[in-house]
Amino acid sequence: MNTNKLNIKTMKINHLNITKTTNFFVSALFCLTLITSCSSDDDNPPPVNPEEIITNVTLTFTNNADATDIVVLASVAPDGQDGTSNESVTGNFTAGATYDLSLAITNASETPADDVLNDDIIPEADEHFFSYAVNNINLTMTRDGDDINGPNGSKLGVNTTWVAGAASTGNVQITLTHEPTSTDDSDGFGTATGGSEDLNITFNNVDVQ
Repeated sequence: MNTNKLNIKTMKINHLNITKTTNFFVSALFCLTLITSCSSDDDNPPPVNPEEIITNVTLTFTNNADATDIVVLASVAPDGQDGTSNESVTGNFTAGATYDLSLAITNASETPADDVLNDDIIPEADEHFFSYAVNNINLTMTRDGDDINGPNGSKLGVNTTWVAGAASTGNVQITLTHEPTSTDDSDGFGTATGGSEDLNITFNNVDVQ
């Protein structure tokens, strides 16, 4: 046999083997990269949205028979609800009068201020519930028929009507519960169990005169 032909044939076979081996390793490396990438994606949990910061909470009560009769309960917590806060009460309830409540809940640390109530709470009404409480003050409340539907068949508690009774002085409390286990709005003020509190604020020295 011709030695040159044998060498050429051997070189072709070796080249073919090297090419197959190289292609095998490239394919194996690609598969390994793909598996690692998929595994990494599966292992990483979805990003968690940070808790919304609430710095300002304002309750504005307006006498539905006299628009100049207004009571404002305001709370300012510059670092959010986990930090220190300052509460103020402006005006007095008039005995026998009926008031409509308007809520404002914002994050003033943003510029412009973030409207937490309308941008976050109301769009997720099925996950939030406002409850109220009074102590030593003659105030009653109902959730309006056009109040927004909240969790568990309850009303959210953003559209409410308040009635001032006899002269008295006490406190008014507002609580916002996120993802409550159960809710009950049968007495107007409302109660919730489970979940977590996005805010819990008490206003002292509120007067009915």
